[in-house]
Amino acid sequence: MSRDLVGGPPLFTRIATKSTAGTSDNQSVMGFLRKTSPHRRVEQLIRQGVGIHEASWALPETGAGEAPAELVSEIVSWVRRSMGEMRRPYGIDHVAFALACRDGEGKVLCSNSLGVIRPEVFYSEEGNARVAAFFQDVHAVRERNPGDIVGALLSLGDLAYEMEAAHAA
Repeated sequence: MSRDLVGGPPLFTRIATKSTAGTSDNQSVMGFLRKTSPHRRVEQLIRQGVGIHEASWALPETGAGEAPAELVSEIVSWVRRSMGEMRRPYGIDHVAFALACRDGEGKVLCSNSLGVIRPEVFYSEEGNARVAAFFQDVHAVRERNPGDIVGALLSLGDLAYEMEAAHAA
């Protein structure tokens, strides 16, 4: 307690940070402030590489504006293999898929996200068509000497599985 300079009654009785009722760093009380939000946890998992599949392919010489059929088929096959390895908790089987074209020095010339997709897309002509459409962008940058194609696939099922595993622990 504090007293007035002249010795009168106290000006205040207790400062909140000096309270004897409990400490402000009590882990059971303040723990909710330290919990990781789901958004932050997903970011951490992605940075750790959970659910990430990557591959690259050399870009063959092709005719004017044509998508190299063999490369399109190879990319779609890789996507199917990658999806075959992913977990599917609660039926979550979606993937986020993107392609990029780099030059010989590794500089990205063009990129395209094919969005969040369900596996059945890549077991139909639609998957081939989506990948083939990316080569229109590649053709547009042909003067800049494209060298290879890079694919990145993110399994949302793998992320959900890891989130559930962390929640259960």
